[in-house]
Amino acid sequence: MILDEILYRCGDFDWVSLLGKWEAIGYAHLLVLR
Repeated sequence: MILDEILYRCGDFDWVSLLGKWEAIGYAHLLVLR
């Protein structure tokens, strides 16, 4: 799903925390790929 689409659907949703979760997931993937 495109990030802009997520922001559009969420509207007033606290998308900053959502981005933080994606960042944590990406970091976890980097650890796994090592």
